[in-house]
Amino acid sequence: MVNWEGMELEEIGLVASPSRETDADCVLKEGKEKEVATETLVLINNRNGNKILAVCRGGLGSNDSLRISYYNPGVAYARSGRGPSTAKEFYSFKLVVIGDVTDGEIKQNKIIIAPASPVYKFKEGSNPLKLFGKTINNIGYYATGSSSWRVPVLVEYIPHHIGVFGVTGSGKSFLCRYELIPLLRNAGYDVLIFDWKGSDYAPYYEDSVINMGDIMLDESSVYMFLLERLDRFGSGHVAEKLRDYLEGIILEGNWRGETPEETKMKLETLMKKEIEDENVDKSKKLTSWGERYAKVAQKYFNRLRPEDLRLIMGTMDAEQIINLLRQKKILVIDLSYGAKEQKLAIFLSIARHLKTLMEEKNKLNVAVLIDEAPQYCPWNPRGIEEETTRQIIGLAALGRSYGLSLTLVSQGIAGEIGINAAVRRNLNTLFIGRIHPLDAQEAEKFFASSWVGVDSLLRLPEGQFYLVGKMNPSPVPILISFNIEECEKLRHGKR
Repeated sequence: MVNWEGMELEEIGLVASPSRETDADCVLKEGKEKEVATETLVLINNRNGNKILAVCRGGLGSNDSLRISYYNPGVAYARSGRGPSTAKEFYSFKLVVIGDVTDGEIKQNKIIIAPASPVYKFKEGSNPLKLFGKTINNIGYYATGSSSWRVPVLVEYIPHHIGVFGVTGSGKSFLCRYELIPLLRNAGYDVLIFDWKGSDYAPYYEDSVINMGDIMLDESSVYMFLLERLDRFGSGHVAEKLRDYLEGIILEGNWRGETPEETKMKLETLMKKEIEDENVDKSKKLTSWGERYAKVAQKYFNRLRPEDLRLIMGTMDAEQIINLLRQKKILVIDLSYGAKEQKLAIFLSIARHLKTLMEEKNKLNVAVLIDEAPQYCPWNPRGIEEETTRQIIGLAALGRSYGLSLTLVSQGIAGEIGINAAVRRNLNTLFIGRIHPLDAQEAEKFFASSWVGVDSLLRLPEGQFYLVGKMNPSPVPILISFNIEECEKLRHGKR
């Protein structure tokens, strides 16, 4: 047993040959293969003069007597059901270097790791995470260590935006509710949550929920919504002209009635007036073009139901929502009712207001959590999705300077199950849980030279996520976890 910086260490093996400054292989001492596992943190006492913190990955067991590339006595023993010799058996791990910790904090290691350097694991009572830096901000605990090994994070990079990825059942909502949102709050951010299904967040913040029907959309969002519900009036010159008429009506702002039925009737009346004002001849009759506009407009308005308009007749505008957020500190927009176009139109109204605030040089300290992110910015956006995707990209660009943080939660990373590539490039911190097989190739890019295999990512248990990127104090991805059962107890005991 060895003591270093107040921590107890136990020798588990030696560095094998060849070795480099960024990684090495460790041959385990006999019996230690039963104690050391993938993601175990270790300390290398480099014979070249420094102390190096590393993580075990890429385990390997080898026994020359059981090599199957050629026939040998060991294979013969195995065929006959007898045990072969274990004299030439050994176990090893790839050690991925986190950094030089000689001075008690992580720095880049630039010294070659000497072969035969002893390798130690940290005893449970010792906490190697204190080497990651002194901070009061942390998230979860190191997955293969004690629950007291809380993982520190660099909160100055929160405005550089966050992605949370994992298939259904990986624990994304738990991570956000019980770890990420408290972290954002502790870092001084008010948290605005867009809950697509209305079941992942709204039930947990009952006193801080706004129903989508209470929200007043801005004119641009109303126009985008109506275009989608009216199928953009089809295509061609007639459709283009009708879209111009509708935009003029909405921008004038006098289109709302007392009820959805009255609103629909008023929109139809205003559209007819727009057509007549521009397409009446000297005898005060509609021209042939006017008749065509009127006929096509009526055809599409017949598809518009009063119910479609009910959820765009709220009274609370985006400015009032942000003011309420300042009071509540956490605010959930329940988007569980209505069509997709209505949900995205609500997001657009609030997003535009936030963008205006930043363009006016306001420091926001607001974190926006977007659940089911591919609904807003899919890999191939169409219609109103194109506008929401542009808005998210715009918010991300301004947010880095004005304290707006975006957190996008998605089952997939890229492609048809993921989010738009231009949006994804703005996410500089990622929490990656169990992935979908379609994401295997994309996920590999985030773990280059880190020895985290796709096989591991496809099998991660619920509640385990790799922390990758700027908020990670480690230059290599590290595996974090949290106790879901304890989170649920906390929920029922105290929200």
